[in-house]
Amino acid sequence: MVYVFAFLGEFGYELFNWHGVVRKFAATVGPGDAIVCCSRAGVYPLYEHADLYVDISEAPLFKRSRACCYSATIGAGAPGRGINRAFDVALRASLRSFITSRIQSAKPEWTAADRELVFIFSSKKTAVRGLVFGCDPDRIEDEADIGERLAVANNGYVRLLPDLKIRCEVERRVGFNLSEPYVLVQTRQRRVGPASAPVPAAEIVKTLAQRMRVVRLSFATGRLLDSFSRFDTQEDCVDYPARSFPEQACLIHFAARCVFLTEGDFGSHTYVPPFMGKDVVAVAPRSVYEPWRAVIDFWNREVFRFGGQLIPQVAEELTDEAVHGA
Repeated sequence: MVYVFAFLGEFGYELFNWHGVVRKFAATVGPGDAIVCCSRAGVYPLYEHADLYVDISEAPLFKRSRACCYSATIGAGAPGRGINRAFDVALRASLRSFITSRIQSAKPEWTAADRELVFIFSSKKTAVRGLVFGCDPDRIEDEADIGERLAVANNGYVRLLPDLKIRCEVERRVGFNLSEPYVLVQTRQRRVGPASAPVPAAEIVKTLAQRMRVVRLSFATGRLLDSFSRFDTQEDCVDYPARSFPEQACLIHFAARCVFLTEGDFGSHTYVPPFMGKDVVAVAPRSVYEPWRAVIDFWNREVFRFGGQLIPQVAEELTDEAVHGA
C-alpha cells in the first residue's frame, strides 16, 4: 500500500492534530508500504517519517482556496455548506490527479498495477487502525477543537528539527553568523477573522534592540486570506523576508530568544518554537489572550513537552522588564 496524506487547512491544525497522527500511523506500516505526505510549500520538516513529500502549493484549485480548519474553501461561510461543499469534492479530485502525477515522476513503481494508492484528506474524517484523521466539513463546530478537547493521544508528537542544510543560505541573506546572539521577532495579522487592538510592534522592537541584535521576520504564504507578518516602520534591526518554513525554523533554532506578536487571535506562528523545544514570548492584546488562557496552559502541559513553552504577555500590561526578561 502507498498511503497518501494530504493536508488542506490551517497550519495550526496541521501542527496540533495532523502531522502527529501521520507520524503515529507511520510506526504501524509494514515493510512493503510507503507514506506520502502532501501539504503547502516547504513544511516537509514536519514529516521526517515520509517516504516522499509532495508540495501542493501550486495545484491550481488549492492555490485559489482559503484555509479553514482542516478544509479549504472558495466562498464565504462554513466549509460544509453551499459552494464550499462542492468545492471540497472538486479539490480532492483535482489533488488526486496532481499528487498521482508527482508520485509517478518521483516513484513510478508506486503507481504500478500491483500497488494501491490510498488517499486520506484532512477535509474528510477518516479512521484507520484506530487513529482518526481530519474532520468532515459539516462537523467543524463539534469536532475541530484543538484546545482542551484536543485528542493528544491520537498524535505522536516529537521535537521538530530544522533543516540545517539551509543554514549557509540563511546566513548569507541575514548578513551574520547565526551563532551570534539575536532576538527573533515575528508578527501576525490577518485580513479576516476576529479584530483586536494592535500590538505596539515598533516600541517592542526598539526596546529589544537596546540590548541585542533583532531580526524581524516577515512572511506571506500567497494563499487567499492567509495570515502574514509585516513591519511598517524602519527600525535599527535586521529585516528578513522568509520565503519558506525551513528558513523560519532555522532562525528559530538559533535564536537566543523568540518574541512573537499576534493580533486578532493566537496565530499558529506562536506554536512553532515550543514544538522545536524553544520558549516563545507571545505578545497579544488582552482581548486575544483572555479566551485562550486555559488552552495555553493545556498546550504547555500536554503538548509542548520538548523544553519550550508558550509564554503569553498581555500587550496592554507590557513593561520593558517583561520584554527583556520573560
